[in-house]
Amino acid sequence: MSKHTTIRLEPGKKEEFSKICDNMGLSVSGAINVFVNKVLQTHRIPFDITAGNDPFYSDENQKYLLESIAQLERGEGKIYHDVSEIFAERS
Repeated sequence: MSKHTTIRLEPGKKEEFSKICDNMGLSVSGAINVFVNKVLQTHRIPFDITAGNDPFYSDENQKYLLESIAQLERGEGKIYHDVSEIFAERS
């Protein structure tokens, strides 16, 4: 016998998710059950959860930020109070 579970989603996401599931021939409940069964089989989330896709966390950007901090600590560089100042200076 199945148990009832409620999940909360941000507005619009349930409808979008439901449409994608429909295109795959699944109900929302069926898709959630596929996810749960995979977790039970593997004892892990069946996909990677990382910040790797966010360019802010890229090695290149982190190196740039550390160099910028060091430059400011040495009294070099320029402090901007608003990002629009940077763009105005570049144009």
